[in-house]
Amino acid sequence: MENSQSPLKKYKRQPKILIDLPSKGKYTPTGTTYNDNTEELKVFSMTPNDEILFKTPDAMINGEATVETIKSCVPEILNPWQIPTLDIDTILVAIRMASYGNTMNITHRCRSCNEENAYEISLQPYIDSYRSRVFTDVVQVDDLIFKIRPLNYKEYTEFQKTSIALRRSLSTILNRKMEDAEKEKALDPIYKQIAQNSLRIILQNIESISVDGETETNKQEIKNFFDDNDVSYFQKIKDLIEANASAFEPPKHKVKCPACDKEDDISITLDQSDFFGKG
Repeated sequence: MENSQSPLKKYKRQPKILIDLPSKGKYTPTGTTYNDNTEELKVFSMTPNDEILFKTPDAMINGEATVETIKSCVPEILNPWQIPTLDIDTILVAIRMASYGNTMNITHRCRSCNEENAYEISLQPYIDSYRSRVFTDVVQVDDLIFKIRPLNYKEYTEFQKTSIALRRSLSTILNRKMEDAEKEKALDPIYKQIAQNSLRIILQNIESISVDGETETNKQEIKNFFDDNDVSYFQKIKDLIEANASAFEPPKHKVKCPACDKEDDISITLDQSDFFGKG
């Protein structure tokens, strides 16, 4: 009689790391994580299927590779599309650590002598760094109070796909042999679409505008406000969004070139196939 219980069952994946989400769930809709928990989430290593996804260009561009890998490796996150972008880097670094260990080998060309060197980078400082980051979500301009939120991963991915498509169109036209006047005419609508996409990204970050005890959340009304008012309002919001983006950039890591003994600041690049290549 065959044994119905496979001896391989005992080798099922076990969680390797526990993480807290930097947002602490503040910008996460109900139901995004199991029991709305955002602390001590269990992180498992990647499966072979997860690794294959990160080698698939289409899955990388449309965000599916990241989303499916998060579902696999952090099963308490039920809907990764709704996770704020400021949490994504922490999650990806933790998955990388759970899969391949606490260090990562990278190459970097020295800015002083142009020598290419290999370095072993510790990833734990990245996790620790994100814990202390602060996202500023309120700014007052005159009598108006603007409430800002980070984009979720779905919104971020859609805007990125649009940006990539527009950059490709722009590159195609710039590299095409044609008269200057003809090229300028072809480029004009692309430049306008790029500007419109940038505007949509900023408007999507605005959750509400409050004044005199009343609050407006309708996106079209908010857009109408900016269309009909001084550019200084828009610039204040743009400055805050850019400051938040800068505050959540991957931390720098100081390295020394063995060839010339000069120091450089480098950082790892997340959410791409290279980051999840073993080594």
